[in-house]
Amino acid sequence: MGQPDRPTPDPPRRPARGPTRQAARPPAPHQGQRHHRPRPMLTLADRLLATLLHHRLGLPQVAIARLFSVTPFTINRRIRDIRQLLDAAGRTIQPADQHLATLDDLHHLASTAGATIPAEIKTAS
Repeated sequence: MGQPDRPTPDPPRRPARGPTRQAARPPAPHQGQRHHRPRPMLTLADRLLATLLHHRLGLPQVAIARLFSVTPFTINRRIRDIRQLLDAAGRTIQPADQHLATLDDLHHLASTAGATIPAEIKTAS
């Protein structure tokens, strides 16, 4: 009466490895190029200064991040790194009597201490 049940054939499989259509295309002209500004890099001196500003003067990490044009997360990691190095070397940072809350406080402290403050900050670029 009817035909015997036959299993349906499996669909053809693509090879697991080997070139694909996408890999065969030449790369788009924009691939591999950055579309944003390169991340600023903190030098060792920058990291030490950030650590001193935070631990000695109590300047908040958010303010320090603005000073160095990086994210607070970056400042937090770099301060932690320097703090671990100082601890391993047996060095401590003594807190100052005066704590700073803002960059304006830092500017005021620097100007009253006799530091030369430029009217305009020149960037490296």
